[in-house]
Amino acid sequence: MPVKDCQTEKLIIDTAMNVFFAEGRLYATTQDIADAAGVNRTLINYYFRSKDELLAKVIQKAHEQFVSNSDAILISDLPFREKTEQFMDDFMDKLRRFPYLESFLTVDIIQQRLSKNSVDRFPKEPPQPIQQYLKEIGNEMEAGTIPKSNPVHFMINLVSLMIYPIIMRPLQMRLLNINDTEYDQVVNERKQIILGLLFPETINANTK
Repeated sequence: MPVKDCQTEKLIIDTAMNVFFAEGRLYATTQDIADAAGVNRTLINYYFRSKDELLAKVIQKAHEQFVSNSDAILISDLPFREKTEQFMDDFMDKLRRFPYLESFLTVDIIQQRLSKNSVDRFPKEPPQPIQQYLKEIGNEMEAGTIPKSNPVHFMINLVSLMIYPIIMRPLQMRLLNINDTEYDQVVNERKQIILGLLFPETINANTK
């Protein structure tokens, strides 16, 4: 067997990320990944003992690449609305690059829960940046800058309003009978639509 090469391992992981998260091939096999990477399947087996080990590496890299920046935003000292807007910009950029990432992670969590010998790839407690942001949401609600509710609702609304149009794009384009250009315009308009829903009083005040 050849000596393991970091560049080859990186190629396999990057290719798997693209296959799973960008192309949406949630059930792609190691052979599919090998074909996309232009390598022999036995080489993938050499670098990764199983598909599950490859998935763990892929998810770890996705976490390192796409969570670190958003975490930095959430724990920053920015004013709440500005922080929310920066988080949205960062999150939407990630969704455009890897539109099926959230779907893949959701399916993976379900499969892990159904497996008797599963290893949970996610922390049991909410990450500290999210916990801090939830506290800030509660503070803003108490201050009257956003409507009162359970802060979790604000967080779910924020994320789901961004994710839904991305992961449902093929279906929505067909149901609404619009083309790619038209749908891209809809996605580009989402930020202001979402801000208007989450910060209704602020939006109204700015338009007076």
